[in-house]
Amino acid sequence: MSLKPATLSSAAKDPTSLSLRPARPALLARRRLLQLAGAAGLGLYLSPRAAHADTKSRIVAEIDRDRVEVGEAFELTVQVDSEGERGSEVPEPVLPDLAALGLQIVGMPATYRSTSSSFSFGTGRGSTMTTRTTLTSVYTLIASKPGRIELPVHIMEGKTKVTPPRIPAIEVTGQAAPTEPVPAAADGPTEPQGDIFLWTRLDKPTVFVGEQLTYTLEIYERLPFLQIQLRQLPGFQDFWSEELPQGQMRQAVVGNTAYRVHPGLRRALFPQRAGTLTLSPAEVGIGMRRRITGRPVTVEVKPLPAGAPPGFSPNNVGVYTIRAQADRTNIKVGEPFTLTVAIQGTGNVRVIDPGAWPEMPGLRRYEPKIETDVTTGAQLGGERRYAFLVIPERGGKLTVPPHTFHYFDPATASYQTATSAPIELTVAGDPNAAPTPTTDAAPPPTAAEEEGILAPISEPATLPRATPSPSWLTPSRWGWAMAGAPVLLALGTAANALWRRFGPDEHSRVAAARATRQRELLAQAERGLASGDGFYPALAQLLQAAAVERAGSEGEGLPRHALLALLARKGVSSADCDRLRDLLDRCDAARFGARGESASEREAALRTTRELLTSSTALKPGSPTRPPA
Repeated sequence: MSLKPATLSSAAKDPTSLSLRPARPALLARRRLLQLAGAAGLGLYLSPRAAHADTKSRIVAEIDRDRVEVGEAFELTVQVDSEGERGSEVPEPVLPDLAALGLQIVGMPATYRSTSSSFSFGTGRGSTMTTRTTLTSVYTLIASKPGRIELPVHIMEGKTKVTPPRIPAIEVTGQAAPTEPVPAAADGPTEPQGDIFLWTRLDKPTVFVGEQLTYTLEIYERLPFLQIQLRQLPGFQDFWSEELPQGQMRQAVVGNTAYRVHPGLRRALFPQRAGTLTLSPAEVGIGMRRRITGRPVTVEVKPLPAGAPPGFSPNNVGVYTIRAQADRTNIKVGEPFTLTVAIQGTGNVRVIDPGAWPEMPGLRRYEPKIETDVTTGAQLGGERRYAFLVIPERGGKLTVPPHTFHYFDPATASYQTATSAPIELTVAGDPNAAPTPTTDAAPPPTAAEEEGILAPISEPATLPRATPSPSWLTPSRWGWAMAGAPVLLALGTAANALWRRFGPDEHSRVAAARATRQRELLAQAERGLASGDGFYPALAQLLQAAAVERAGSEGEGLPRHALLALLARKGVSSADCDRLRDLLDRCDAARFGARGESASEREAALRTTRELLTSSTALKPGSPTRPPA
């Protein structure tokens, strides 16, 4: 009992006694919270504060000159300043409707952007960071009409429209480019039109549909200008256009003013419909600072008159002749020859229509190969050739009938007819032979086959059942395979490395494949010596592949006459070329028609083929590529 007051007294005097310890952790937590709040407040005071004020934007627009001429370029500079605490994006300048003002932007505008920041401090508040961004845009404009032009540019700040303190304006002098078309003229200008202008010539004011009209664009230059270039082509809608050679620069006097005349463009135009047709003007640029526009012109196009022959094509306008020739006239039944029909003259030869080809009794004609040679000069013209593969189907005297070609001559405004001469053929063979059908029709099905087209329905229960055989792969075999796989892989890798090191190269493999293919085709030809089945197809493949291999990459895809000419340049003798041509012709005769030959003739052809393949002056690989001196 005597210890209790002493314990209480000591507890009251000692601040670290056991009765005060439960309150110490709470006091430390409150002190730490106050320290953190103070540090955060100090950092917020010293750091840039988040701004709530809106960004302020300004716009200024200026033009680099006060006066320009029509077609002359000037620069519009627009500067937008955006200043505020948030540093947001600068609004883009909004230009007025330039087309309505008669202005055109040249190229892409040049833009420059700069950004700067500043800090401000105040008593009782934190620091403020202000960001200023400047966007400068430079536009190159060209005026197309005279007058005073204002450019009310602006920006949008949210929903607020901000305009510059002064609206830029420019005075445009001169005359606008004429937009009303004028009739076509073949003569030059009679009055000067400034230091540089465009002039359009048309050799005829009136033409027929499909008749050639020569268009010439000229640039008249009084003062020397640099970098004159055609920026916009004239419009040739409703015309077929073909390029013509340009003329030479010349001197001309317009009124009392001397000009240099540059040829700008020259075209042969063929109108595709009747009526008053308009050619839109061209535009020429002088560097990046000036544009010159020509004037649209019109031309009267008359329809073709009545009285055209039946089936006449309106593309056949011009003056033409026609001829036909065969590469040989003494042939055998089933032996092909080439018939060439050529239409030559002045006009748009690319689109002429030869009309219906005449019937050829006793002759089988295939679709033609068409070639066109165009010549340019004062008039467009040339030749269009139709090469037919023709095979006689019976012997005797056969005739290639003449072909009639109708055209319209615009000089006489009349329809004309050109006719080729007939060609007489002497064909050796049976005159009464029946024509060989071009395709073999499948025989009709018999009654039994027709009845068997739909088989009777089988019930599932009647279908045979197959019992599966036991699997070959057993667990023991799988274990042995997994154990031996690394060994096999190592052996395969070593074998592959040895093959790459000591095996044949690419050239040897190609040569081996070629030799293998030749042996296969020779074997196929030998099997067909007696019966003729497959003999000539194998021979044709063999000779064609060997000829292309001998000619090299240049010979791929060439027709026969071009391939033979290339082989002659590569060192193949003329005698070997003739033998190769004769063999290939005989192969074609066997492909495209009946050709009866004996086994001895086939054996002679095979012997000649072997000689060509092994001769150093013919198709043997590795032969010299140039003819001997």
